Amino acid sequence: MVKRVIKKHQNIITFSEHIEDLYSYISMVLLISDTLLICCLGFTMVTSIGRPNASESIIRNFLFYLAVNIEVFIFCFAGEYLSAKSKSIGDAAYDSLWYESDSRDSRNILLLILRSQNQLTITIGKIMNLSLEQFTNIIKTSASYLSILLAMY
Repeated sequence: MVKRVIKKHQNIITFSEHIEDLYSYISMVLLISDTLLICCLGFTMVTSIGRPNASESIIRNFLFYLAVNIEVFIFCFAGEYLSAKSKSIGDAAYDSLWYESDSRDSRNILLLILRSQNQLTITIGKIMNLSLEQFTNIIKTSASYLSILLAMY
């Protein structure tokens, strides 16, 4: 049973590394472009106030703004979910009665606990982790760019 758990954990680590290699730079380009897109859509919505057909333009842009925000949220949530599940593996192994099992199983579980201390993450261009905190930073950055555009307008 312990061997299957350890092999499954190793497979998860390998799978996570493959996903990290594949999506790291894709997520960086996507999140940078989405940050700029959120900023520009907000600028378009704010500047269309007071113009003819403003409500139509605001609704159209707001739906697109909402879709881009949901896309960024899903990416960040996936990174947060992976980190949380990675942490829960170590917690579950620690909460088991590993100290009461025989020495071989106990040693294997201890190795699993040690290995799970390095949390699995998906990064943005291998610079920073995708997380819900990063989602709020993206929204804050977009709002900052929007205020700069409005000040220049």
